[in-house]
Amino acid sequence: MKHDKNYERIHKMILANKIHRQAIETAIDDIGIHRGQHLILMNLAREEKISSQKEIAERLGITQAAMTMALSRLERDGLIERKAGSDSRYNETLITEKGKDIVSRSRDHFSEVDKAAFSGIEDAELEVFEKCIDKICSNLNEYLGKEKK
Repeated sequence: MKHDKNYERIHKMILANKIHRQAIETAIDDIGIHRGQHLILMNLAREEKISSQKEIAERLGITQAAMTMALSRLERDGLIERKAGSDSRYNETLITEKGKDIVSRSRDHFSEVDKAAFSGIEDAELEVFEKCIDKICSNLNEYLGKEKK
């Protein structure tokens, strides 16, 4: 069965994403925390202000129960600490020095993987690639907007 070119292009994009994820997971394997915990820790490190547990769970697309378990593990492992926030409705979650070290090491690994991914590709090619990805995302978001009506 012959597939059209768009099918092949989407398949390649999905495959590249899968391989990138495998490379990242391999690179951070030495860090020793579960992928879900890692995502939470990296998300917390990006925050300018402390988000509520509910906000982080929604952003990551996980349940509050899963978030509670992951935060408990991160706290048990000394990567975060939780304390009562100024708003009594939720606790503040802060990254410890040990957690910050993991974030720093992770960013180094991410940079290494990304550098390998784009090796041998000219800046002009990458600019076209970026414009294409932006347009694909825009098209799909527009499509989703039309479908929700």
